[in-house]
Amino acid sequence: MKKLFIFGTALFLVLGLTNKGSAHSNYDSSHSVDNGEIRWGTYHGSTKYTSARNNAISKWDAVGVINIAGDTSTTIEDLSFTDYSANDGVLGYWRQYSGADKIAFNDYYFQDMSDCERNHTALHELGHALDLEHNSVSGSVMNSGKICRSSLGNHDVEDLKARW
Repeated sequence: MKKLFIFGTALFLVLGLTNKGSAHSNYDSSHSVDNGEIRWGTYHGSTKYTSARNNAISKWDAVGVINIAGDTSTTIEDLSFTDYSANDGVLGYWRQYSGADKIAFNDYYFQDMSDCERNHTALHELGHALDLEHNSVSGSVMNSGKICRSSLGNHDVEDLKARW
């Protein structure tokens, strides 16, 4: 498993450096779902792109398959949203950690993106936290790239229902 993780990380780094303006995850068939829910908070810090984060949470939560809610004093945080800044060709990413997992938005690109493009990236990365993979389906938020999409497509909803 460790070799697979190292290979996946190396592939992520290569793709991140060669595919300008895309969204990526460190995807190894993992997810942030814990007992049918994702509790999110600030373990890894916070994001200034709260509108994109909140849009993604409300859209995926509205599907009614996985409960996505804020962390409380009586729950364990599963996911944090944070920002970073790098000219690395990556709009954002989801990564799994031994504590709370992390979705990070790249301020280097986000500052020049439209709200709609930010919403797409947030929806896309939260899709990875929900265990969805990239696809090339027109209208799907799991399509990579600088795309304007603020809502889930039918394919996204069906994939989530099929997964869980």
